[in-house]
Amino acid sequence: MATVYRGVYRPTGMPVAIKVLTEESALDEILVYRMHQEARIQNILGREHPGIVTCFEPIVVKGRPAMVLEYVPGQAIADVLDEHGVFEPSRAIAIILQALDALAYAHHHGVVHRDIKSENILITPEGVVKLADFGVARAEIGAKSARVTESRDLVGTMVYMAPEQLTSPRTVDHRADLYGIGATLFEMLTGEVPFDGEEGYPLMKRIELEEVPDPRQLRAEIPASLAEIVVRALQKEPDDRYFSAGEMDAALRRSLAELVEADDAINHGGAVLETARTAGLRRRESDPRGFEPSEPRPLPEPRSFGYLEDLSGKLVPGRIILRRAGLKIGRHGGRCDIVVPDDAVALEHSLVLPMESGEVLLIDLLSHTGTRVGEEPITLHALRPQEVFTLAGRWRFRFAR
Repeated sequence: MATVYRGVYRPTGMPVAIKVLTEESALDEILVYRMHQEARIQNILGREHPGIVTCFEPIVVKGRPAMVLEYVPGQAIADVLDEHGVFEPSRAIAIILQALDALAYAHHHGVVHRDIKSENILITPEGVVKLADFGVARAEIGAKSARVTESRDLVGTMVYMAPEQLTSPRTVDHRADLYGIGATLFEMLTGEVPFDGEEGYPLMKRIELEEVPDPRQLRAEIPASLAEIVVRALQKEPDDRYFSAGEMDAALRRSLAELVEADDAINHGGAVLETARTAGLRRRESDPRGFEPSEPRPLPEPRSFGYLEDLSGKLVPGRIILRRAGLKIGRHGGRCDIVVPDDAVALEHSLVLPMESGEVLLIDLLSHTGTRVGEEPITLHALRPQEVFTLAGRWRFRFAR
């Protein structure tokens, strides 16, 4: 579908990865849309969370859609497995904890990845973990995103897909990603995926119907508490899994604390102790051998520059948070964050853009029917709190802090 090249980003001179659709894929409207959505999601989330690969900008290469991505040195989990075999439990937990932190951030912003697997979790030489490839993500960042991405229902990589992705793909939520995390952790610990085989009906039925395997059947030394976490994440019914990435995070931290205590008793600390430190565990003052999970951390709150309200009440419910990347309003479902289904509105009509100074600019993108603040047509205007602007004479939005 796409080829990734290494390049240099001219504005900064820094190394980047350039992802370009193949010639055949560039003719496919759905694949083109998905790349636009991937760029938008990773531009917004990647700039505000270090565990998500950043997209600097979408571009066109020889007439084909492409995007400039943060270059991540290191390897994917899949590559580490191929070269070095299975992970030690403590290291596997430390890596998955970082992935869950990034995933929690994405879920908090209405994004379901839908393709969590060992190839899409990258590890830098310094041990920093990054989520990549949001190409089939389901997002609420843009009003029409679900309509387009769902036009081909079965998306993802089957051996990592939750049963509901196979049977009811239009209704999957964030718990499908937790299944993918469970399948990836199973693979890290055993070298195998929970259910393997060629993609097709027989594999689908195995994922839907067969009992979740205990990873200790393949590797007996896996701690019982860790095996239980993996099995719970892989349950058939979403309600039987962890409710959130944060809940799974807390369970893994408890399991890692047990590993630290066992290692401390046998070896007086060592490798597991160091892993615990990097995973954010703290030593209790009253017990020199005991560790406990850090207090549950609130989801990181990204910088907000205010919000918009759709005064028509027909486009998006509630408030639309304004982030650093801004909000584009128009008729084009692939390029706009707020989609207005009205021929009087331009494909890309207006842009609400926050500045580092704190100002929020409203920019008319050379639309034919104009953007107005009050009764005045504008091309560039610094919005004040509670100010109302109108597109094409009838679509009204209020800016507020």
